Parts: sequence; structure tokens; C-alpha cells
Amino acid sequence: MNQTLIRPFRPTDSASACELFRQVYGDHYVSPDVYMPHMICQHNQQKRWQSLVAVIGDRVVGHAALCRPAGSAEEAELALVAVEPGLQGGQIATRLGQQLVDRCPDLGLTRLSIKQVTSHPYSQQLAQRLGFHDTGLLPDYVPSPFATGQAETIVVGCQTISSAHRPLPSIQWPSQHRWLLEPLAVQFGTTHDKPPAGIHPLQLRHLPGRVDVVAERMDACLVGQLRRLPIHWPLSVRLGLGEHFGTDYRLLMGAGLIFAGIIPAESAPGWQALFHRVAQARQLTLHSTPMQRLHDELQAHALAWRNAQASSAA
Repeated sequence: MNQTLIRPFRPTDSASACELFRQVYGDHYVSPDVYMPHMICQHNQQKRWQSLVAVIGDRVVGHAALCRPAGSAEEAELALVAVEPGLQGGQIATRLGQQLVDRCPDLGLTRLSIKQVTSHPYSQQLAQRLGFHDTGLLPDYVPSPFATGQAETIVVGCQTISSAHRPLPSIQWPSQHRWLLEPLAVQFGTTHDKPPAGIHPLQLRHLPGRVDVVAERMDACLVGQLRRLPIHWPLSVRLGLGEHFGTDYRLLMGAGLIFAGIIPAESAPGWQALFHRVAQARQLTLHSTPMQRLHDELQAHALAWRNAQASSAA
């Protein structure tokens, strides 16, 4: 039997890579670009993707990539992982992922993230094997790539590359979630420096399944406006993590949003805190104990909210 070779993507691989995603995910993968060979080539030629493929002979049997967000030269996401169904469990994804992680210093990358699906444990186990630390939960974040009919909740993992640091602010963490934030502060370090102010202090987007809110900080007036949005809207808030976090945390928790961890800020050196309101009822068994605890807290909060709505309607 031919051995599996890991090598950089070539333009001639594009059609086979596209077919691989169809084999693994049908028509349900969240990125439409993987269904067009031209787009796979274009992203690699423009260095937005750094793809590796696993091949047996001339057949592409695995794919993974480092994907850089627009405007970022130092950060990437390990994503677009697919392995031919008959070869899954044979460490191909691990080999692809490890070689991509090993390339990060030469590519000038200082921080790497990964979004792990939660409908099955394999992607979570892969992230742990590759050295990622789970930092936050994105409830009901994307349509499931496995056609389950339910939005997929995502676990976010992060790691720093070589000696580069992405420290958390040196602040007093809220006592209710010190169990999560203090270990992450030890892992990533802390700083007294203030993160630079963003250009867009508030963004509001209607995305599939939720309303996405991005803000640098909160005040009572803004939280009051969020509270008055239609009560059935699922709200997902990404909030700048800084010296004001303790106050913002209390305001948002008091308005019915539940803390869901932290995430690296997009195209910026800092971090964002995650909050969510109105999650779908679901049972998940997660590989990470802290992420399981966040999920269980969110589900308990959502159940209490649904019971309160039922009582008020009776």
C-alpha cells in the first residue's frame, strides 16, 4: 500500500481538495469557498491560506490550512481540516496540524487559534494534542457541517508561538468565573498596559441564528438598550477585555447575558470577553472540563429563561 505523504498544496490539487470536502461534509461545510477549486487556488496564491495536503499516489486524502484574517500578519486560524472518511482515525489530521503548527515561526505568526466543533469529540481531542488551550464557548455559532439540523456550538482554542505573548489584562477577575480566568492568566501572562482603542467602538450585525454585538466596553445606557431588544433574539456579545471588565461583566450578567469565556480579538493584540443570551436547549459532552462547565451554566440559564417566559405567558 502506498504511504501517505504530507506536502504543500499545489494548484493541481484544487479539484481533488474540493471533492474531499464533499466526501467528508456533503454540501454543509460552513465555508462555500471549499466547493470552488478556483477559490482554493486563489486563497493559497494570495497567502491568505497556507494549505497542506495528505496524498496517496495522486489522490488528495487530507487537507488542513492556516487561515489569516484580513489585515493580520501575525495571527492565523488552524482550519479547513478534512480527511477521507475511510482513513479517519489514522493520525492524518494530527500530522497535517502538527506540521502547520511547526511552520508558524517561519511564517512570522505569533498566535494561533482553532474553532472546534462540539457535535463529536475528535476535533476537540485534535486541538489538545496540538497544544491549544481552550478559552471560550461560542453557542449556536454556525450551521452544523454534519447536517444535524441544529446550529453548531464551537469551542475556541488558542496558543502562542515560540516566545511571543498575548497577555491578558492584570485585573481582579469576577469571583464567579475566577476558576476559568485565573488559569488562563497564568497560561498567557498578564500586562498592565492598556490595549489600543479600536476604530469601531460598537458593531451590531444580524447573522444566521443570532444578533452579533461587538463593543469595546459597556455602560448602563448601552446595556439598557440591549436589554430592550426583542426578548426572543439570541444575543452574542464580544466585549473588549480591559480594566473595565469587572463593571461590564456585572452590567451584562445583570441584564440576562451569561459569560462564556474569552477569545482572541480579531486582527488586534488583545482579547474579548464572550456573553450570550437565549441558547438552544442541547446536551453536549465536551472534552474540556472548563468548557463543559461553561456550557452547563449557559444551559441552566437558558432553561430558567424559558421557564420564566412560559410562566409570564400563562
